[in-house]
Amino acid sequence: MLRRDPNNHPEATNASRTGAPDGSEPSDLGQPYVTGERPPGIVFARGPTSFWLPYHLLQGMRYEPDKVTLQFAGSDILIEGRGLHALYRDLTRQIVSEVTEQGSHAEMSDAATCIGQIVELPKGKKGRSEGGEGVG
Repeated sequence: MLRRDPNNHPEATNASRTGAPDGSEPSDLGQPYVTGERPPGIVFARGPTSFWLPYHLLQGMRYEPDKVTLQFAGSDILIEGRGLHALYRDLTRQIVSEVTEQGSHAEMSDAATCIGQIVELPKGKKGRSEGGEGVG
């Protein structure tokens, strides 16, 4: 029987933290996002709550200065902040494993990438009318 070496498994390694322009250690404000080797999806952390969406449901992305929009099958995710081009670039490579909302701390941070807000916009259900099925 073949067994994997647990020390050689991608999930056993620490994900590299990015966002600081000089590659320094994470600050007290936390890192805006984390990358890893081919994660299956993205954790969106907002204060005490978080949610996860898999990459295979990602249908599109849009970058604008200070805003990145991710279009998933069931919802759109709006990420607002400063210096988001590096995040967008890593999202297109599908190596981002976590995005952290830094809130008002983002405005005070000297980091190149700061995430002020993450908004989840669920898509509405289509197709079925409220009047029920028509019977002829």
